Amino acid sequence: MKERDIRPKEIFKRFLQLAKEDIDTFFSDKKDFVHVSCPACDKDKGDFQFEKNGFDYVSCNFCNTLYVNPRPKQEVISEYYTHSKSTKYWSEHFYKDTEEQRRKGIFRPRAEFIREFLNKKGIEALDVFMDIGAGYGSFLEEIRDFDLADEIIAIEPSEYLAEICKNKGFNVIPLPLEKANKILKKKADCATSFELFEHLYAPKDFLIGVKNLLSKEGYFLFTTLNIDGFDLQVLWEKSDSISPPHHLNFFNLDSAEILLKRCGFEVISKSTPGKLDLDIVKNNYREKDVELNRFLKYLIEKTDDNVQTEFQTFLQKNKLSSHMHIIAKAI
Repeated sequence: MKERDIRPKEIFKRFLQLAKEDIDTFFSDKKDFVHVSCPACDKDKGDFQFEKNGFDYVSCNFCNTLYVNPRPKQEVISEYYTHSKSTKYWSEHFYKDTEEQRRKGIFRPRAEFIREFLNKKGIEALDVFMDIGAGYGSFLEEIRDFDLADEIIAIEPSEYLAEICKNKGFNVIPLPLEKANKILKKKADCATSFELFEHLYAPKDFLIGVKNLLSKEGYFLFTTLNIDGFDLQVLWEKSDSISPPHHLNFFNLDSAEILLKRCGFEVISKSTPGKLDLDIVKNNYREKDVELNRFLKYLIEKTDDNVQTEFQTFLQKNKLSSHMHIIAKAI
């Protein structure tokens, strides 16, 4: 799988352009920014790393989480995700235009992973399965095709995306997570959330909300960006993944576990199954003239596909990819 397969260049470029325009509309008044402690460990001592698009990123001295500080207030962020041009574009174009590529490369493998996980636990089918931030509903279609749950629930606050999920036959709660618990009739045995954690104003509040939606010893599976991973470490502030105001939090495997424990979860597994680290660095080097050291230039320019595939496999096996996957259990 290549970066272009799931993130076509022109579509993603347009999204980033709109996001920069939205900053002037929603985040020009720094009075709406507030100081926060580390979203992982809650320590309040971090070192400034860089400024990007008017947002300051600091690194926690205790757990090495990278995060925006100060950051816009929760209500400003909510307004942004409700009315911004970039969010609308992502919902109405990005999901639609990349659905089939992502279904094959991401959603089906995720559903297969969950099936294997449940089989290892001796679970044939769940009573209730829930996806938080269900988007276009493609992943839930794969869960349904594998017959992994008696009831499937999509939590999707976007009115446009919630309607799409509903048209696909899912039980949809068209509300933010913190409001979903008030109308949920059954607790979920398993909940998932993909590429959402990095967007949150208050990750701790989110995890507490997730736990309230889970049955006793229910499972929570999620993915997010790993700041200790290869492409983020190499590209750093030049990485398109570090893109405020969308991405506010960059945990690592250890700091994510710190937060999960604080919120009443036990971590079952931590992994970095990312497939795109080297491809992302390669694309930045070739298309944006990003400076690399001599070894990385040699790796990109002089080695063949087999060597580069092996290098990516090395990153996966040694938990050095920038895409991390965590399974936790409510305790």
